[in-house]
Amino acid sequence: MLLIKNKSLRQAFGALETANVLYLKLLLKNPQNARWFAGRVFRSYMRLAGQDKWPCRGVFEAFPQKAGARFTVEYIPHGDGVGEQLDWLTYLAYITKVVAPKRVFEIGTFRGRTTLNFALNTADDAEIFTLDLSPDERRRMAKDVSVEDQRLIELDETGIDYRGKPEAAKIEQLWGNSLTFDYAPYHGTIDLVFVDAAHHYEAVCSDTDAATKMVRPGGVIIWDNFSQYGDYNDVTRAVLDVVGADRIVQIEDTELAVFRA
Repeated sequence: MLLIKNKSLRQAFGALETANVLYLKLLLKNPQNARWFAGRVFRSYMRLAGQDKWPCRGVFEAFPQKAGARFTVEYIPHGDGVGEQLDWLTYLAYITKVVAPKRVFEIGTFRGRTTLNFALNTADDAEIFTLDLSPDERRRMAKDVSVEDQRLIELDETGIDYRGKPEAAKIEQLWGNSLTFDYAPYHGTIDLVFVDAAHHYEAVCSDTDAATKMVRPGGVIIWDNFSQYGDYNDVTRAVLDVVGADRIVQIEDTELAVFRA
């Protein structure tokens, strides 16, 4: 049901697939929040099943660490509910510390919260490249993306979360449209790629293709907004179509999907 293209049908079948008494009570008490129910139940199911359409693993199983891992998380609230999940930010910080990348490439900067946390958990000589639309390009793109992405574009203040921090010395802000950006200078040289830009199918396919070309052997690609029934469902379909279900691992109870080259 998760891979049905039509959003209304997908959410209707998702509700039926995960329906129970709690869902019906939520539908009566808070219909707005009921639309999130199917995705959360599905992610819990994947955690318990371990493998269905693709593998699902705990972060410590997917990225085992023999010794203790000390990592840093800087959480910057903005009060608008965007990217407020502390758990996935913590997982990204842990994965970064374990992978110990020398070069990170982030497709989609937004406010730079994840950019900052990549910088906080890498060596002093690491390089963090982060790509986002220029203000002019954001205005031009706004009419061609989903309603949810339009809202993000309106809220975007590129790099505001890392600017002025000591770790910003590691960060190079790149400007451009991820669909047309020239990634050739980075091919085969990136240890960790994070994909979190536009969420429509064509964009995610293009960004995923770029990520697979940039990541070096032994490197890691991470996608955000994976396994959603709602507006960002195209992320799931694109990752599965480009990379394949047998080559990714979902981090349990999260919307993070991981590929290890």
